[in-house]
Amino acid sequence: MRRKQAVPCSRLLAAAAQPLIERTRRLQQLEQAVQQLLPENLSAHCTVLNLKSEILVLTAPSPAWAARLRFVIPDLIKQLQCQLGLTVRTVQVKIAPERVENQPVTSHRPRLSLASGTLLAQTAHSVKHPALQEALYRLAAKARDF
Repeated sequence: MRRKQAVPCSRLLAAAAQPLIERTRRLQQLEQAVQQLLPENLSAHCTVLNLKSEILVLTAPSPAWAARLRFVIPDLIKQLQCQLGLTVRTVQVKIAPERVENQPVTSHRPRLSLASGTLLAQTAHSVKHPALQEALYRLAAKARDF
């Protein structure tokens, strides 16, 4: 039995990357063409996601933009065939909301007012239970820390 020679990973990755890079370039060119064919107000809200088996997949950031895009699909298909020679049978529009980075939430620690601290100290003075009295004094002391 004949053994296969080992192939470096870098060669395998380079061979696999080339078709992906070519496909990405073609989709970028198609996206530029689609953006030029769409009305100006729609082109900013549309991206090309895929083209496979004569189905063009576009994305819109909201259902409202997707609906507007669906109105121009018949004209877009005709223009793609005439100007680019592309055979597109249908166009699917998917909704892909824009990503918004979340701001970190700063939590504000509740502060005990001086009046509340005084009231807690007075209450602690009148309580007979030693553990509860100690806890109330500790809480009252926190009003003075601020």
